[in-house]
Amino acid sequence: MAHGEVSGSDQGRWPLSEGLRALGATVHETFDASNVAGADVVVRSSAYKEDNPEVAAAIAGGITLWKRHDAWRFLAKGKRVVAIAGTHGKTTTTAMTWTALHHANIDASLICGAALAETGTNAHVGKSDVLVIEADEYDRVFHALEPAVAIVLNVDHDHVDLFPSRDEYMEAFRTFVGGIPRGGTLLACADDPGALSLLGEARARLAGRTLHSYGTDPRADWRAIEPEMVTFDAAGQRTVERAPEPFRHGYSVKGPHGVTGHVVLNVPGLHNVRNATAAFAAASVLGADAERIRYGLMKFAGTSRRLEELGRVDRVTVVDDYAHHPVEIRAVIAAMRPRGRRVIALFQPHTASRLDAFFEEFVSALRVADVAVVAETFASARRDSDARGASRELALRAGAQYARDPDEAARLLADLARPGDVVLILGAGDIRPAGERLLELLRARTPA
Repeated sequence: MAHGEVSGSDQGRWPLSEGLRALGATVHETFDASNVAGADVVVRSSAYKEDNPEVAAAIAGGITLWKRHDAWRFLAKGKRVVAIAGTHGKTTTTAMTWTALHHANIDASLICGAALAETGTNAHVGKSDVLVIEADEYDRVFHALEPAVAIVLNVDHDHVDLFPSRDEYMEAFRTFVGGIPRGGTLLACADDPGALSLLGEARARLAGRTLHSYGTDPRADWRAIEPEMVTFDAAGQRTVERAPEPFRHGYSVKGPHGVTGHVVLNVPGLHNVRNATAAFAAASVLGADAERIRYGLMKFAGTSRRLEELGRVDRVTVVDDYAHHPVEIRAVIAAMRPRGRRVIALFQPHTASRLDAFFEEFVSALRVADVAVVAETFASARRDSDARGASRELALRAGAQYARDPDEAARLLADLARPGDVVLILGAGDIRPAGERLLELLRARTPA
């Protein structure tokens, strides 16, 4: 392997690997010891252990072996880190924060969980000393960071394979917050009990940090005021009538020291109002101009697999989203409710352990949709498949139909969808193709 060469491996072809191939990386579609020959550093996912052939080869060959937290420490060295943590909303808020800084002429580096629509990529090497990073809690990787600005969006128990209890999950966030150095800032959501609890604990034990809340709560230090659905006609005139398209969330932010701004978003949902308020506060803490922040948030066009519209055929709108936790499913359905006559949800559970841990919550979340389909559970490299048939049971309990795979799910959805419906494709696994196939089926049935 030549100096400066980048290569990577996975099982089969994935969209991310194809994007990396286009950028010049060598992409292997199977794991093999020969793939790491001559490497200076091997970075492995938390999902792969010492029995992986490439991990084993690196150990045997004395090659430096990193996990994500090692890579993050290396990339964060000498940077003012803005770390966005939470069970839900990390990707969107990370992208919003970077976009706000970008339009405020702060050329920050970026590590994000999905590609930004504006740039087509999920990473950027900036010229400033700021690094905006999605601070993932899995494998406690966010403990590698010492953030100058830390955002905690929410704390809902998740990743039960690693955090069997809510207390263990909460403790991981306590350690993350404890890593904020003196002079740093914590921004915690006032609307979320878990985040607010962390803020209260921090006020009791962390001196020398700026500790602020944000959200729609009247007591929030950075407050989103009067979130509402608004529409704009061709002349740019604003009304508050709920029209299907186009719609935007318009609201005002009021922060400490007289900082204010009116924000208009292109992404729907009250959860995105909160996300944007966190981004506004973080960019302000870094010294960005409020008017430029406002403009950047207005220009934000979303990220892949986060309320991403795949297409519309015969007045059926198909939207893809990464939602894989009951709280996320509810938020996405609520965000899409104003757009359609009915909301139809296709959900693919992500790992059997999460489905088992939150089974009743998934049942109630899917019942919020007008119609639901449950696809067979996605088995990641972390966990075994759904051996006990819990996905079928979920479909039965939620009053939904069951699909064995994405193709069968697409055919079920094509039979269910009617003009004016919004169809949500939900899950963190390989369910997106169901939405793409649905659009093909809808086109085939629609007269030219």
